[in-house]
Amino acid sequence: MPRIAKDERGFSFIGSLVDLMVLMLLLPLIALFFTFAISFSNSLHPKILEWQLFTEELKVYLRDVDSIQEINNGGGIRISRNGEEYDIESYPQLVRKQKFRQGHEPMLTGVESCSFRVDGTKLTVHAIFSDGLTEEAEYVLTRP
Repeated sequence: MPRIAKDERGFSFIGSLVDLMVLMLLLPLIALFFTFAISFSNSLHPKILEWQLFTEELKVYLRDVDSIQEINNGGGIRISRNGEEYDIESYPQLVRKQKFRQGHEPMLTGVESCSFRVDGTKLTVHAIFSDGLTEEAEYVLTRP
């Protein structure tokens, strides 16, 4: 009968302590990764992305304005710049833009209500979306 060489070393307490230490070092990194991944996926909510695009587009229209005024009792604003006039106003289920009070270009959709408030050189936009999400943005107006 052939003899089988037996490895008599077996399970060691020191080896398991080293494994435990490595695991303890890696677990906080894994937890940190999943925390970051969850916050990143929350920021990819479609309405939040659409709101961010809207705020960036609105910044372009607010640069070097000649005049700005509230219209429709805070339901919109009229911006005059470089000889052009733009109305950005709340409309059923969206915020739209008009040039010289003509056209209908949607800037933000799925909006239950949106209000604009001009206070000196500060513009505040407050929007409530159909799904209950609330967003607000503030802008400082610059004159040419």
